[in-house]
Amino acid sequence: MSSAVKDLLETTNRILKRIFVGIYLLVSFCLLGTVYQQQNNTHDEVEHLLANNIAITQLNNSSLYSISDFPQNSLKTNLFYRQIALSESHHYINFQQPYLILLTSPIYLFLSFILFVVFITSKKTFMRTYQAELSTLDKLKSWANLAIIRGEASEIKTVASKEKHHEILTTIQGMQQQLYNNVVSDISSDQNIRASVLLDQETRIGNRAFFDNRLQAFLKDEDVQGAVLLIQFKELELVQSLYGYQQAMSLLSLLIQVTKQRLQGQPNYFLARRSDFELSVLLPGVFINEVEKLSERLLKNLQSVTLPIGINQEEFIHIGVSYFGHDQAAYQVMSEADMALRTAQLQGPSQWFMFEIGELEAVKTKGSLKWRTFLSSAIDSNAFVIFFQPVIACDTAQVLHHEVLSKVRDKDGALISARVFLPMARKCGLTVKIDLLILEQVCRVLAYEKKQHDGCSINISIDSLLSADFVSTFLEIITRFPELKGQLMIEISEYQLVSHSGELAPVINTISGAGVKIIADKVGQYVVSANYLNLYPIHAMKLHRSIVLNIDQKTENQVFIQSLKTLAEPKNIPIYALGVEQQTEWRTLLQLGVKGGQGHFFTEPVAQVAKAIHLH
Repeated sequence: MSSAVKDLLETTNRILKRIFVGIYLLVSFCLLGTVYQQQNNTHDEVEHLLANNIAITQLNNSSLYSISDFPQNSLKTNLFYRQIALSESHHYINFQQPYLILLTSPIYLFLSFILFVVFITSKKTFMRTYQAELSTLDKLKSWANLAIIRGEASEIKTVASKEKHHEILTTIQGMQQQLYNNVVSDISSDQNIRASVLLDQETRIGNRAFFDNRLQAFLKDEDVQGAVLLIQFKELELVQSLYGYQQAMSLLSLLIQVTKQRLQGQPNYFLARRSDFELSVLLPGVFINEVEKLSERLLKNLQSVTLPIGINQEEFIHIGVSYFGHDQAAYQVMSEADMALRTAQLQGPSQWFMFEIGELEAVKTKGSLKWRTFLSSAIDSNAFVIFFQPVIACDTAQVLHHEVLSKVRDKDGALISARVFLPMARKCGLTVKIDLLILEQVCRVLAYEKKQHDGCSINISIDSLLSADFVSTFLEIITRFPELKGQLMIEISEYQLVSHSGELAPVINTISGAGVKIIADKVGQYVVSANYLNLYPIHAMKLHRSIVLNIDQKTENQVFIQSLKTLAEPKNIPIYALGVEQQTEWRTLLQLGVKGGQGHFFTEPVAQVAKAIHLH
């Protein structure tokens, strides 16, 4: 039993003793008053006898007297054997030692004994009952303390011996159950609130706020590393248009399940729906080689999902990857991932893309609004710088033509490559303006350097080629520089030539008719049909760097070049190699019959500084 209950019992015991003493003293005073009243009555009787000359006889010469001739029934009491004392000096009757007579009387002693027995019995009964009540309270107190320590209330296991105890425990248990129900209800309400705030209501995975919170919290730790993947299913918009919203959401749910299955091997990850048809994945603590393998496998798993009829399987999925460390802010990580996603989309077919480590160090990643402001300002001030990288002939080692590479200068003077800014330009709808601006700048440089007789090839985006006003503006620019006729070439991705053959055919025929040559770029990057050689007036073909890389060690790539050469030779179309880095690669390419090469093995791109690059 607790000390508090023991103190309460001791206090109660002292109170009971004081109550008994008070009762005992009260009874004693009552008895004493009764005796005193009887004395006064007897005294009055004696006075009456003396007044009426009734004989009082002295006994044995003592102070006691005997009453004779006294009517027995006239006295109210005969207590104490009628012994009275007569005061001789004052001539009145007085009783001797009334207190001694009271305390030694059998009646008083018997009454005291009865009171003592009643007190002891009542005390034991009361204390037993009281202790039982306090024991129940003590158990309730222990239960409450234990509930505080554990943080939860367990069931009260107490057997009630009385009906009122049973009612109390039943009431407490009912209140306990109600409290438990309230707690469960509060937890459920809290979960519902969290779900409404942090979960996507349709897919039941995290939403944009959920993902941003996890990324920001993760980046606050020291020495962290990881990756963010942005997965976009752009063709789901077409699914929704053709088959309805429910069909699109069912397909999205299936794609989410496939993504979860691929991510099961990760110790922890966060998956969220960032927009209608875009997912985001946070992979904490992974290494860059693990991210590359995971991205490749995830892409293959998602591509295995069966799509409805009429949906382009080849351009259904694009993944942008951002690998980060602890020194990056959340907005930088997401901006880099978004830029990687746009780059993957710019290249066309379903694929994943990640910038190389350090490639974006000179670029402070910006949001879409900042990119739009920056690029618009660069267009107005003509802040684009062009570079020329030569394509070298394999037999004469002379320059066949130069490929124009462009960069844009930021406000700090740093140069940002086209690989970085073009995807964001496409997102901001500024691709056409940039392509036309660079075209005019190249024409001015070539016109200024009149001794330059080598041709120049310019990369034109598919968005520009398919734009309504692009061709007319393009022709207007080149007609202002008639001396450059036959020197201009445009490079178009092989994949785009195949994917948009119906739309590109009239555009390319118009441009080619104006004396501009067409080069099929990035040949071999994707497995596509070479039938476009029969559709377009192709001047040359340029191999993708993935085919050239370590070509001396890859037999399958050598076989590909040989088969491609078989198709190109009858049409007198030369094959050039892009991205030659080593002598062993170049030697193998020469053996395969490649006509020219381009890359750091020959020379770095050379910046062209001309006085006539400012537009009027």
